[in-house]
Amino acid sequence: MFNHILIAVDGSDNSLRASQQVADMAKLIDGVRVEAVSVIAIDVYSDMVYDPIKAHGEAQQELIEPAVKILKDASIEPEITLLHGRPADELIRYAEKQEADLLVIGRRGLNALQEFAIGSVSHKVIKHAKCPVLVVK
Repeated sequence: MFNHILIAVDGSDNSLRASQQVADMAKLIDGVRVEAVSVIAIDVYSDMVYDPIKAHGEAQQELIEPAVKILKDASIEPEITLLHGRPADELIRYAEKQEADLLVIGRRGLNALQEFAIGSVSHKVIKHAKCPVLVVK
């Protein structure tokens, strides 16, 4: 079954629905490790030393607090991990590195044209993650 579940959280309504799904699932699995992962979307780095987590981590923590609260209200103490970079790439990389059993992500709800033109994080994660992915709509 699932021993380590990653939940991608970003403060969106879809992220909150995904958090509720994980809360409901995790209550049924003894000893499951739940990790809330949030990616600070930063593509460009300057020449100076810059730590995105240090610069934006507190704001990101506040942004994801409602999702974390959903998990805690279900008696789940999630680990919280902040990453930075391109969200899909970082989620895929981190899930593989951590040997996650399941990656849960909310779907942004793009229409077919938007998804084709700009892509979606969930679509890229589905295509490239090595672990099972649950997309919550």
